[in-house]
Amino acid sequence: MQRPGILLASALLLSACDVGAPAATPPITPGTSGSPREVNVVTRDYAFVPSIVDLAPGETVLLHVINGGLERHEAVFGSFGDQLAWETAEAATVGAPPGPTPFVPTPPGFDGVRVVVGSGERVDVTWTVPADATVAPGGWFVGCHIPGHWQKGMVAPIRLVGPDGRPLGTPPAMPTIAPPAT
Repeated sequence: MQRPGILLASALLLSACDVGAPAATPPITPGTSGSPREVNVVTRDYAFVPSIVDLAPGETVLLHVINGGLERHEAVFGSFGDQLAWETAEAATVGAPPGPTPFVPTPPGFDGVRVVVGSGERVDVTWTVPADATVAPGGWFVGCHIPGHWQKGMVAPIRLVGPDGRPLGTPPAMPTIAPPAT
């Protein structure tokens, strides 16, 4: 015997599911300088986990950047303009010998953060997300600019959330960037 209530509930659940949509992220509680929110970002060859990072403008976070890949990686948290600046700055390191990433000067006006991690390492950094992050043209991203990594898809959008921890909109579209001119 089938129960109409169970059938109705099942139908409602199935109709509410959007098969193509990513899973909803629960609201976050933005961190403060006295109590930073911990954010885990794992680098792999050549991706970031999670595939979308939620940050609140003005919040303080304790970033745990873990390298689960075989190569050295970096996580540059910044606006699209910052990502382009890092891509250009690091183009000068093409052909550098294996080992630690060569020193790359911080591009002018960079208000994000750059974390470099070796294979199997974890680096922790406390950082305050700029309060004006929502006005950055092109949105915010996490990117790896070790030569060739960005082109292999090592970039993830940052979805900005409000003080209530709910998204302020959709994350920015994934950029396509050709290798910088040398």
